[in-house]
Amino acid sequence: MKKIIGFIAIAAVALVMAACSGGNSPSDVAKQAVKCIQDKDYEGYVDLMVINAKEGENVEEQKKAVADMLRSKAESTLDKKGGIKDYEIISETVAEDGKTANVEMKIVYGDGEEKNDVMKLRLDDAGDWRIDAGK
Repeated sequence: MKKIIGFIAIAAVALVMAACSGGNSPSDVAKQAVKCIQDKDYEGYVDLMVINAKEGENVEEQKKAVADMLRSKAESTLDKKGGIKDYEIISETVAEDGKTANVEMKIVYGDGEEKNDVMKLRLDDAGDWRIDAGK
């Protein structure tokens, strides 16, 4: 009986940990990205992006540069709009080849303005969805 209770407890902890880590669907990554912006965790946002380092470039330096640029642009914009109050996923569209996706979201700012935006994502080499900020 003690073994069964122990197994159930371990299974419950595993389920809670899996739920907290978020998923890896395009919508899950889009939600994580907006949450990072809300929390001013620009490094976390950059960790969700596809970073294509050129030969000889330091990936960590490139990530830091992107995070600094994002911080500058996001904070000035969000300060004017009162931050992000709420957001919701409107739709998720995965391409037929399963390698790219678009997530349409509605963003509600602190000043009441609402904006629909599309986040483009693609699978990385490890099979994880990442924000595709490329052209």
